[in-house]
Amino acid sequence: MSSRRGFLAAGATVAAVAGVAWPALAAATDFDRAAFLALARAPFAHRQSFASPLVANGAVLGFMFNSLNAYEHGFDDAPGTLHAAAVLYHTGVALALDDAAWNAYGIADAVRAAGDRVDAVAGSGNPFVRGPRGWSFGELQGRRASFFACSNALGDLARRTDTTPELLRTHILPGMMVVPAGVAAINALQEERFTLFVANA
Repeated sequence: MSSRRGFLAAGATVAAVAGVAWPALAAATDFDRAAFLALARAPFAHRQSFASPLVANGAVLGFMFNSLNAYEHGFDDAPGTLHAAAVLYHTGVALALDDAAWNAYGIADAVRAAGDRVDAVAGSGNPFVRGPRGWSFGELQGRRASFFACSNALGDLARRTDTTPELLRTHILPGMMVVPAGVAAINALQEERFTLFVANA
């Protein structure tokens, strides 16, 4: 049982932390929490979230593809029984950007400079828009997969590419939702009974 002295010390620590000047974060404008929760609460028999802190040559897309196939073909569930949801954050948020952003702002170079893996040829756009077969965003979204891009990570990527978060937000791929923070989105999905996997290999 905590003593009164320990409780007061903890309160003082919280107060001290609250007074710290935190770095400015990218504004998460236009976040529709109701729409986020509607997606998270959609009636699926199975729910998996895939945390993607790295591009890792599109590993998250392969994880989602394999899991969707496993439920449909290995477990003999009907198509559409698994909700696969990816949260793209840290350098993984680059996956959420369109060809024009990858070409104009050197996204692949910025990702590699951060120590991430991407085998993209300059000028060829976002290689994960098209896929290997079955891995493309469009194909996965056609199987009712969801994608969430971290606003804070967009701010970090903007600094790496000498752009702005607002500019990068105009290049988000169709059907992706920008969330205020990837880590919070991961937690919110877990609260809605999503099993968490980390796709960083």
